[in-house]
Amino acid sequence: MSRPLETVQAEMLEIIKDWPTQPGVYIMRDISKRILYVGKAKNLRSRVKSYFLNPSALTPKTRILVQKVASAEFTVTHSELEALLLECNLIKKHRPRYNIRLKDDKNFPYVVLDFTHPFPQFRVTRKVVISPLLNYFGPFSGGIRDISRFLLKTFQIRDCSDAKFKNRTRPCLNYEIGTCTGPCVGLVSEENYAKQVREAVLFLKGKKQVLVQALKKEMAAYSERMEYEYAKQTRDKIAGIARLTEKQNAVLVDKLKDIDVIGSFEAEHEIQWVVLFIRGGFLAGRRAEKVRIPLNSEESLRSFLEQFYSISLIPEEIWIMDDFPERETLQELFSQQIGRPVRIQIKRGEKPLRLLGMAHENARLLYLEGKKKPASATEELQTILSLPEPPHTIEGVDVSNFQGEQAAVALVHFADERPLKSRYRLYYPKTVEGANDFASIFEVVHRRFSKADPPHPDLLLIDGGKGQLAAAVRALKECGVNTPVLSLAKARTESAFTRKEIQRSDERIFVPNRKNPIVLKPGNPALALLQRVRDEAHRFSVVSHRRRRAKWSHEGSPLEAIQGIGEKTKAKLLQTFGSVENIRSAEVAELIKAGISETVALRILESLSGNVLTEE
Repeated sequence: MSRPLETVQAEMLEIIKDWPTQPGVYIMRDISKRILYVGKAKNLRSRVKSYFLNPSALTPKTRILVQKVASAEFTVTHSELEALLLECNLIKKHRPRYNIRLKDDKNFPYVVLDFTHPFPQFRVTRKVVISPLLNYFGPFSGGIRDISRFLLKTFQIRDCSDAKFKNRTRPCLNYEIGTCTGPCVGLVSEENYAKQVREAVLFLKGKKQVLVQALKKEMAAYSERMEYEYAKQTRDKIAGIARLTEKQNAVLVDKLKDIDVIGSFEAEHEIQWVVLFIRGGFLAGRRAEKVRIPLNSEESLRSFLEQFYSISLIPEEIWIMDDFPERETLQELFSQQIGRPVRIQIKRGEKPLRLLGMAHENARLLYLEGKKKPASATEELQTILSLPEPPHTIEGVDVSNFQGEQAAVALVHFADERPLKSRYRLYYPKTVEGANDFASIFEVVHRRFSKADPPHPDLLLIDGGKGQLAAAVRALKECGVNTPVLSLAKARTESAFTRKEIQRSDERIFVPNRKNPIVLKPGNPALALLQRVRDEAHRFSVVSHRRRRAKWSHEGSPLEAIQGIGEKTKAKLLQTFGSVENIRSAEVAELIKAGISETVALRILESLSGNVLTEE
């Protein structure tokens, strides 16, 4: 909620007048304690004071932020490097609205060589874990499966898990078809297997000429010794390498290093970034990210590099067009993170400038292409709900009941239109008896929003109609939170005996202080996003609830003690009848119909009947 600039200015200057002048990190929060912005400073007092001394000189975006600030806090660090590291971690954890946030956290695939085993294996992964025992190659923007198959076929590297490797007593099919040398059963020594791995590493590092020359010498040596079988295998390796690399005949740079080339195109409110991946002198792929311009445009490149390399592998060199403040500090931080030197360079030279120009031109064309596309779902929601900004984070709530007992309320979190499963939560109401959706929603929303951490979403979605919405609004009001909220009611099916067609109503969006629902056309991107959030909340609620209910039903069940009742029969009975109580009241014929023999059915009823007498 925005407040008058004069009020915010007076309050915040009073708060920060006694702040330290040391380096550190500052956090700005709104009236609901939600984190708005995380920043770092050489001088905390001076940096934060600059936001409030002369508000008229601020950019429009910064002025909007300042009007929302209700409190601020700081953490002092020993150095600027520590402050930079802490800032990176806080932004990644809290994803504040006014910091740069990359929309796609799913990384490109890498090939990783795992040295945790005496006979290393290659794996395809999207997650980078810095470790001296893991060697990453990539990223690969496409063809990762072809490369993986090539590694197996050409260099005969194993692809089985460590568990399978340990328990094998004879070679698997891969050995029979010639794509593995059988290290699991001792058909190849560690020394010879290590040679296979070294050849594969040379290929992945882009040192193909070095590899081919070594293989040609090896092939000639085999021929001289008349070991023609091995000579043929080596010849096939050379041919395979030539086939895979024949399209990459243009060497972009002379260095056989991992290099990322950064390009950008800045528009009025957004920056389009492009990263070109140069591996072994060749262009291996690219990645594009569009982000909002940060509060301080001078920090845009630094902020982007911080966020991008928190989810991507840091290369040996990063090429940029222009210098930026604290480049050397960030370079030192990257070097510490991966345990080897990293250089962030402002390149000047024919080939580097050509690559930098290519990256910037790609960024410009991608941005212009994106402008032709229709508005995103969050932008549509902003317009439909009259929100001050697009809701980049949305949380959905769904209630699941089972026969009036064991109510469970699921809460799912979407960030930039994608599910963020690390923020999913499952609540079990503590103050509600029986099936009462309104009371369950009130309790769970109150529990969720009475705490500032994790940060509150930009929009709250409730699965249901006016009653469910009213319960959520009442809980938010008691918490003193101004988070926008709506409810999405499922389409209703209407039929009658007098007509053949079954009519189906549209899905309805209910918002506070509005009598009639908002009805959007099917296919509207905003409606599709809300439906995805609602359906994901329902899926998570049902799956989690079913798992808990099954555990509750099986633990201490009277069926456990009945002779002839195994896990499958018990599960079948509970699935058919729903509960032990319903099984107890069933007839013998009903149990037989469920697939139980007459003898076992009589034993079940006799045992459960005795169980009743014992319990009483």
